[in-house]
Amino acid sequence: MLDLSGTYYMYLRKSREDRDAEAHGEGETLSRHENRLNELAEQLGITISHVYREVVSGETIAARPEMMQLISDIENNRPEGVLVIELERLARGDTRDQGLIMETFKYGNTKIITPMKTYDPNDEFDEEYAEFGLFMSRREYKVINRRLQNGRRASVKEGKWTGNVAPYGYERMKLPHEKGFTLKPLPEESKIVQFVFQLFTTGTPESDNIPLGTTQIAHLLDDMKIPPRKSDHWETSVIRGMLRNYAYIGKLETGKRKQIKIIENGVPKRSRPINADCEIFDALHPPIIDESVFYSAQKKLKANFRPPTFSTTKSPLAGLIYCSECKMSMYRRPPGSKNPTETILCKTHNCPTVGSFYYLVEERLLQFLERYLSDYKIIIQNEDTGDWTEVIDRKMSVLAGYQNEAFILDKQLEMVYDYFEQQVYSLDLFRKRCDELTRKIDENNKLMETIQGEIIEIKEHIAKKEEFIPYFEGILRSYTKTEDPLKKNILLKQVVDHVYYTKNKKGNRMGQGNDLFSLDVYLKLPYKDL
Repeated sequence: MLDLSGTYYMYLRKSREDRDAEAHGEGETLSRHENRLNELAEQLGITISHVYREVVSGETIAARPEMMQLISDIENNRPEGVLVIELERLARGDTRDQGLIMETFKYGNTKIITPMKTYDPNDEFDEEYAEFGLFMSRREYKVINRRLQNGRRASVKEGKWTGNVAPYGYERMKLPHEKGFTLKPLPEESKIVQFVFQLFTTGTPESDNIPLGTTQIAHLLDDMKIPPRKSDHWETSVIRGMLRNYAYIGKLETGKRKQIKIIENGVPKRSRPINADCEIFDALHPPIIDESVFYSAQKKLKANFRPPTFSTTKSPLAGLIYCSECKMSMYRRPPGSKNPTETILCKTHNCPTVGSFYYLVEERLLQFLERYLSDYKIIIQNEDTGDWTEVIDRKMSVLAGYQNEAFILDKQLEMVYDYFEQQVYSLDLFRKRCDELTRKIDENNKLMETIQGEIIEIKEHIAKKEEFIPYFEGILRSYTKTEDPLKKNILLKQVVDHVYYTKNKKGNRMGQGNDLFSLDVYLKLPYKDL
C-alpha cells in the first residue's frame, strides 16, 4: 500500500525512439508522458512534489543531470516513490549504473511506480523483476546502437553525408526520393576554402605569392574581414581541420574518431583519438578542391608536424592567467635563440595586450598572495573575539528558554492524555488541546533548531578564521620548496581561481617598462565567508 501523505517524484526522459516518433508528428513525448503519469497519480490519490525532465541524451547516468539530481534527492529526502512511464527510462547504461540506481531506491526505501506495476526494491521478487527488466533494457540498447552504427557506416559507403553539420563551404541537402542527406556547395564559402588551400600550398597575391602557415592564414582572413561561421575570428585549429577534411575532394571518412573507454582510479573515461587508418569512401557530393592540391596540402602538413615537446605541465601559472582585453587564456612561450627568457603572451590576433617576462608575472602574483596573507593577519589580530563570545552567550540563553518551554509543553501534553483517560476531557476537547499543544511544540522545536544552527555557524566561522592562516601559509611555504611546475600549479589553484593580466605599453631593451603590468587576482578560498 502507498502512503497517501508521502513524498512522490516524477521522472521523465526521452528515448531515441521518442525523437523519431516526434519527427513523424506524434507530438511532444515528455508532455504526453507527464499527462499519463499525472492521471496515474490522481488514480492512486498521491501528490507529485517535483518533476524531473531529462532533455539530454546520455549513455551513462553521469551524463544525465536530472537523474543525478534525482539520486541525490532520494538519498537525502527518502521519498515514498518515483513515478516513471516505464522501468527502462531509469537506466539503459552499464551494469554499474543500473546497480547504483537499484541500490539508491532500495536503501532509500523508495518505490518505482509505473502504469503497469509498482516495484518495491525491498521486496525480493520485485527486486529480481526490476533487475531483469533493466538487464533486458541494456541488451536492447546495445542492439539498437549496433544497428545504428552499421546503418551509419552503410550510408557512408553509399556516399551519403551522415553528420548533422555541413563543413564550411557546403550546406546539408536532403536526397530526393530516398533516405539520407548529401552536401551542396555554397559558392561564397567554397571560394574561401579554395583560397585557404591556395594560401597554404602556393601562396596568393595577398601573401606576396608566398605560402603561409595555418596561424598566418587565420590572421590574414581576420584582417580581410572574412567571418567564420560561428565565432568572431578564425582559429588555427579550424584552418588545420579544413586542410585535412576529405569532404572537399568528394570523399568521406568513417571511423576517424572511434571512442575508446578506459578506467582511471575506478572512474570510466572516454576519449576519441584520431585514427590514422580510417576508411575512406567516394561521396555523392561534388568536390570543391582538386585532389592534387589537397594531397599537396597533406604532404606539407605532415612535413610541418612537430610532436609536443612536453607531456606534462611546464608552467606554474598554467590555466590561471587571462588577458583582460579579450578574456582569452594567455600562454607561456619557452625561451629560444631570439628570446632567452620565458615570456607570457596573449595569442588573440590584433589584441592590444603586451606580453611580459614570465618570472615577473609569477613574482607579482606571489607578492600579492603574501601581502593578502599579511593584511589578513592584521585584521585577525585587531578583531575583538569577545564580541563573538558575547553573541554565542546570548544565543545560548535564548536556546535555554526554548528548551524550558519544550519541557513545559511536553508536561502539558502528558496532562491532556491523563485527563482524557480519567474522562475529564471529552473526545472533542482532547483533540482540540492535542492539536494546540502539538502545534506549539512543533513551532518551539523549529525555533530551537534555528538557534542551534546559528550557534554552530558562528563557532564554525571562528574555527575557519583560525584555520585559514596556517592553511594559506602552508601553500606558500610548499610553493617555495618545490621546483616541480605541476606541483606549483596545483598549489596555486588551491587559492587562485583566475587572474586578469593588463599591459598596454611595451618596455624597452634597457628593461624599463617591462614590469608596467597589473594583475587583477580572483581568489578561490576554501572558506567563502573570509
